[in-house]
Amino acid sequence: MSNRRSLTGWLVPGLFALAAALTALHTAGKLEVAVAQPSARAWLIALYGVLRTAITLAFAAFTVGRALPRRPAREPIAFISCALAIGAILAFAEPHRGAPDAAILVGDVIAVAACTWLLASVLALGKCFGVLPEARGLVTRGPYRLVRHPVYLGEIGACTGLAVAAPTFANAAILACFMAAQAVRMRLEERALERAFPDYADYRARTPRLLPGLRRPRSAPAMASSSHVPMASRRVPAPH
Repeated sequence: MSNRRSLTGWLVPGLFALAAALTALHTAGKLEVAVAQPSARAWLIALYGVLRTAITLAFAAFTVGRALPRRPAREPIAFISCALAIGAILAFAEPHRGAPDAAILVGDVIAVAACTWLLASVLALGKCFGVLPEARGLVTRGPYRLVRHPVYLGEIGACTGLAVAAPTFANAAILACFMAAQAVRMRLEERALERAFPDYADYRARTPRLLPGLRRPRSAPAMASSSHVPMASRRVPAPH
């Protein structure tokens, strides 16, 4: 039994490490292109890859030797919403030849900015990171001082950038599906945090869910986000 648990404990970080290696290899090619044929978009794509690699490496590092969650996710809806979020990320199409240059550039800028925020959020989350909506710890530092779910905000922002860069009906539908799945995960996570941490009510009362500066008028139990979807690189699908 202990050997099985040990293998399971290394499976998730191993998958993230593999995804990080694949993303790094792909990013190396984009960096070569940016150096050989410099342009704003080439450097944005390369920077996007660097950020995705760093984020996935953080996922791998923070899942090594984690303690068990205080409120583990067991509901089927938790697994379904997580799977839908991952599937949506992998389903985004790249810009086609006729896509407007302005839309592509704006989308790339949004994706890079969102990934920068996402990396800062993941580093603040540390060992409390989890794929499923579970209660692993109360985090109120860094981006968590501004919003309760900065990781989700970063992922939604990055996906929005992908949809803006390739403005198709299919990508719009995928983005809507992704946001719906994330909304379900946030609700499940907040419920777990509420039950695990008595201090969550105060944190929720003073901290907006997703958008800084927007506070709810009434106090209700909730808490810092401790899970997220391991987003794949735009060009290198990876296993959230």
